[in-house]
Amino acid sequence: VVGILFCRTIPSEILKFFVCDAAATVAVFIFSVLFRNSSVYDAYWSFTPMVMSVWLFCAERAFSFWQILFLIAFNIWSLRLTCNWITVFTDFSYEDWRYTKLRAENPMFLWWIINFFGIHMVPTIVVFLGMLPLFPIARSPVNGWILPGILVLLSGVALEFFADRQMHAFLRTVKEKVSCRVGLWKYSRHPNYLGEILTWCGVYVSMLPFHPELWFYGIGALSVSLLFNFVSIPMMEKRQSTRRADYAEYQKTTSRLLLLPNRH
Repeated sequence: VVGILFCRTIPSEILKFFVCDAAATVAVFIFSVLFRNSSVYDAYWSFTPMVMSVWLFCAERAFSFWQILFLIAFNIWSLRLTCNWITVFTDFSYEDWRYTKLRAENPMFLWWIINFFGIHMVPTIVVFLGMLPLFPIARSPVNGWILPGILVLLSGVALEFFADRQMHAFLRTVKEKVSCRVGLWKYSRHPNYLGEILTWCGVYVSMLPFHPELWFYGIGALSVSLLFNFVSIPMMEKRQSTRRADYAEYQKTTSRLLLLPNRH
């Protein structure tokens, strides 16, 4: 509400959306502190893009077929991640292992800084940057040239979906602490992260044929890629190395991110 009231004085539509997004993130942060559970935020970053995209496109009151197709594809990504959170977050006793690790390893004052910026605000900014191409897609005519971008987006969503399903099935059936080498995990140690990167690349590629002058909007897809490559993957690799006895050998034979044949 504060964000919306403040936004009335801001001329830029993009900046208005960002102020609302940032204000809501601060509100979510306050709730995560009150409940001592930073996983409260996990639903926000996946569900908000759905709300923002529908609001953005509906403001035009008229869609083309290709805009509707893009909106559906984008919201399949958002809805899938939000449903994942609902499935995992059954009550407030659950919190992502990365958050509990960071809280345990840092003094309280430093944890507050990490919690606000690293867990809440930085992901909000990265996702918002990834959504920048939605503004010109919603506001200008598009045609069939948007299809390649939509296909890249959906391929990323499909990659994440099957990678998650394969991993969950593996964890249910295998009792030993060994690395998953089933399906996509046989060719990449992080196929789910690759799917997320592809999703945002698809959003960017969808815009590019119609607004090549906005090439710098690729900063969103680039930010997502850097976040996964330099933060998420290293944290996951370190954790798996201590939990899986065969992980060092798995690292030697299996690609880090891309789907590639095994090295022998």
